[in-house]
Amino acid sequence: MKPGNRSLFLGVDVGGTKILAAVAETSGNILARERVSTPRKGSPQKTLETIVQAMDGAMGNAGVSRGLLAAVGLAIPGVVDPDAGRVVVTPNMNLSGMEIAPKLQKRFGVPVALGNDVNLGTLGERWLGAARGARSVVGIFPGTGIGGGIILEGKLVRGAREAAGEVGHMVMQIGGPLCGCGNRGCLEALASRSAIERDIRAAVAGGRKTILTQLAGGDLSLIRSAMLRAALDRKDPLVTRTLRKAAETLGYACLSVRHILDPELIVLGGGLIEACGDFIVPIVERILAADALAGARPGGNVVQSALGDDAVVLGAVAIAQERAGLDPFAAAQTIPRYPTFAEATPGRIVIGKETYDYDLYIRADAKLKRRKKDKVKAKYGTSHKLDAEELAKVCKGNPELLIIGTGHQGALELTPDGEDFLRRRRITWRALPTPEAILAYNAARGRKAALIHLTC
Repeated sequence: MKPGNRSLFLGVDVGGTKILAAVAETSGNILARERVSTPRKGSPQKTLETIVQAMDGAMGNAGVSRGLLAAVGLAIPGVVDPDAGRVVVTPNMNLSGMEIAPKLQKRFGVPVALGNDVNLGTLGERWLGAARGARSVVGIFPGTGIGGGIILEGKLVRGAREAAGEVGHMVMQIGGPLCGCGNRGCLEALASRSAIERDIRAAVAGGRKTILTQLAGGDLSLIRSAMLRAALDRKDPLVTRTLRKAAETLGYACLSVRHILDPELIVLGGGLIEACGDFIVPIVERILAADALAGARPGGNVVQSALGDDAVVLGAVAIAQERAGLDPFAAAQTIPRYPTFAEATPGRIVIGKETYDYDLYIRADAKLKRRKKDKVKAKYGTSHKLDAEELAKVCKGNPELLIIGTGHQGALELTPDGEDFLRRRRITWRALPTPEAILAYNAARGRKAALIHLTC
């Protein structure tokens, strides 16, 4: 089926704690999102209705009707049968056995493609994220559980039983903690957010103190990744020790994956990495760097997800396009129409027919945003610093190339953590005086972004 006048795609990421739906164009440009909490109790039908709620909410936020949808892509944690549209088993949810794709296809009147969530997250990263251009990629996404995805020779590896890529259920400790899958000592039972929560609660029950008790209002039944991030920022000893242990386990799992599959890249993503990646990823990198088994060529490095929460929904959009008869990897489809810089003078820049007198950036999705410098000035005492926190906003949508206009005097500079951010997401960058930067941006091809410094 060709999409015809139906030009939009809906990607849905069904997780253990949240359901994220996004409406996207063929290029992968996301028009709108809707995030709702996954029901922790109730029937499978209640979960299905919540998924529909998220889908309708995303379309409502985008201001579009179902009539514009060409297809839907649905990502589910666990083992799925994409051909039958059936969920085989979801260890951390209640959808096991449901023929979910046919139900949603009947509700929305368009084809629905089904896939494992981290398979699709890995696909999303290869399409528009940190693994662009790689032919072999392994994705490992720690969150409520730990999912994995494998791409070899550009194709998702599904396995004889549709169960390939379940890196989270690789046994790392014989006789270790019980995993949600029923086995013991799985990577998921040692390094997922759920495992981290379990270990922290056990330590607190044994008398250890942690700032998390205050952050969670005394209720440690659910410790979200953002809370772990806040505790890390306050150098909480218990959280730091627990996360270091989980990160080391994850590092040795990555080492085993490299020895078995020797992929070009290992992508770490998911909610835990999104929140705490600057702590976890360097530990994983050190373990891989100490590997005594050499390869014939460079490769097998670990990179951090560039798409964050959008990785899975964009992978779902990719399989939705395939179901609609399109090739999401066709280069012409993935490049938005970018604006053109006309001129730049001190304190003034012209884009198209519009004139601007403030710092701004153009993201990979071609959206223009005003740079908010107050936070940067409060942190560094100047707006001439560009760090990882700000780059995460500038590089939303993951450009291949970032052009930085450093001002007419070349005053703006990257911080060390900013350079690490770009390196871990495989984003090429060029820092040039603003008049040269706008020329470089106009001439650049492919997915690109720019940050232009005009005034202090």
